[in-house]
Amino acid sequence: MGALTVERCPETGICSIVKDDGNKIDLLPDEAAQLNKAHGDAGAIRKVLAAVDPGFADSLDAEELAQLSAEMK
Repeated sequence: MGALTVERCPETGICSIVKDDGNKIDLLPDEAAQLNKAHGDAGAIRKVLAAVDPGFADSLDAEELAQLSAEMK
């Protein structure tokens, strides 16, 4: 259980999500937009992330999914 760091580039739309253990996922602009649309739905957030990196998506706990849900708007 840990906090995530969410970094979004306003120029490119690329989004990086980094776990405390250094595990990281980078999302292209269209993938970041899908994540924004999934706001409030942990299952949908996990599905978007799993399409990019299944291992990263599976490693997220409920607290981390809740954090993403709150931050991705």
